[in-house]
Amino acid sequence: MMFSKVFPGTVLLFLLVFSTQAGAQSPKAAVTDITFDLVTWTRHLNNDIDKYFSREKAADLNQHLEDLKRELKIYMKLRKALSDSLFRNNITPGKKDEAHLEALKSSMNLVMEQMRNVTDYVSDPLKIEGDKLNDQIYDILYGQQVRYLSNLDAFLAGNDISKRDLAIDGSACYGRLEESLNQIAILQEKIARKR
Repeated sequence: MMFSKVFPGTVLLFLLVFSTQAGAQSPKAAVTDITFDLVTWTRHLNNDIDKYFSREKAADLNQHLEDLKRELKIYMKLRKALSDSLFRNNITPGKKDEAHLEALKSSMNLVMEQMRNVTDYVSDPLKIEGDKLNDQIYDILYGQQVRYLSNLDAFLAGNDISKRDLAIDGSACYGRLEESLNQIAILQEKIARKR
């Protein structure tokens, strides 16, 4: 008699614990924010100009920096427009938007291309740093493991991302991308003075 009262209670407790753990372990989108590394790399480009600058290559380097700046601005504007649209239209999580996700990837590809062009004109350590960052971005975008550059990308891929996480992530990424642009602009001023 005692066994019949204890056993159902034990089973119920076990089921509650198991369902709580299963709910807590629901997969969260793997986001790797590369804007930290992008800011670091552009700061290094700016701070170490004396280690790689040459008058002969100054014009080409400046042009590639201008191209990188242009593509970064386009990427930023696209991110902001998509994010604003999600909030304005109150889009709910879980809906895939392949077209806009692909647009973000394409825009980042152009940023990566310009980064490679810049690394051709800098010192070996900065080239290695830039190439490593480029490889990391490529792996996030096209690697076998599913990862995203931001919560916005994960949201567009249909993951359950809260509006709060989108807003916080968007603001932080935007600020770091602006800082990268600022570092490039300062570097271009240095190049102009050295020429």
